Amino acid sequence: MLNRKTVAAIVLAQFLALALSFGAGLEDNWNDFLHYVKIGRFDLAKGYAQAILDSNPDPVKLKDLARQNHYGYQILRRVVEDATDQELVDISKKVINLVEEGLFITRSNDVIVAEAVRELSVSERGKYIATRRLYNAGEYAIPFMLDAMADPARKNEFVNIVATLPKVGRDAIRPLAACLQMDNLPVKAEVVKALGEIGYTHSLGHLKYIVETAQSQELRALAAESIRRIDPEAAKLPAAVLFYKTAEQYYYHAESLKPAEDADFGNVWFWDAASKKLTREPVDRDYFYQLMAMRNCEWALKVDEGFGQAIGLWIAAFFKAEAAGVEQMPAYFG
Repeated sequence: MLNRKTVAAIVLAQFLALALSFGAGLEDNWNDFLHYVKIGRFDLAKGYAQAILDSNPDPVKLKDLARQNHYGYQILRRVVEDATDQELVDISKKVINLVEEGLFITRSNDVIVAEAVRELSVSERGKYIATRRLYNAGEYAIPFMLDAMADPARKNEFVNIVATLPKVGRDAIRPLAACLQMDNLPVKAEVVKALGEIGYTHSLGHLKYIVETAQSQELRALAAESIRRIDPEAAKLPAAVLFYKTAEQYYYHAESLKPAEDADFGNVWFWDAASKKLTREPVDRDYFYQLMAMRNCEWALKVDEGFGQAIGLWIAAFFKAEAAGVEQMPAYFG
């Protein structure tokens, strides 16, 4: 039988080992944190989470570690949603917020995104890596890709950028839809095709607007084909109705329309005709959906001034945005 001194020595040794482990590097603390979350030792997991926070980690480095152990990170997120240990939930959310901050820093970094666009045309391996970076950049990649496509000095890059444009995915739809107000027909045609390939319904109103109003027969045909790829039944509906349907989806917070989760705001995109560039207005997530509902209602009314349902929904979204805390409506509406 172990005597008291032996037991005390064992306990002390375990305590010292644990204390030393909490003083390890960020990668070790991260891996141990995920390990103890995974096996349900939340008491130990909290210690490693606190060690991570106390080390004042670089969010980008933490983001990289999360990507290296994607499975473990997803388990952490599920545990945070379901755990009854409130202390674990609170401290884990702080760690997750740092990871998401790292994601945002990386994907919105102008230098990184601009370089990725150029890398598309350097080599096959460079193209593969650049495509992943542009996908991760999401909506922030689109202004740089469009600028390059419109630049005569970079015409050799055009084909590679066009091939990559739809691979940015759903996050690209809002800026791509906004840029359809451009007058550069070759670039506009590729945007129309990309929206069809991406395949989400919230671009349908903008595509049908082209079908109804564009002077170019070729552009109208491309828009009609993109609509057919997304939803053949939508071809039977006028643009005003399609804009209204999208406005309703925003009003009711459709999952497919949510802004990226790595920031506490959403971007409303629009086309600056003077500079011939995309610009964005960040707005609080609390009323992002309502502002986008209002914006789509305005498009519906631009197409059909007598579309009363759009007026009613605009008013409802306006009051809902006010209730969510918007102090002043953005100046770009109208």
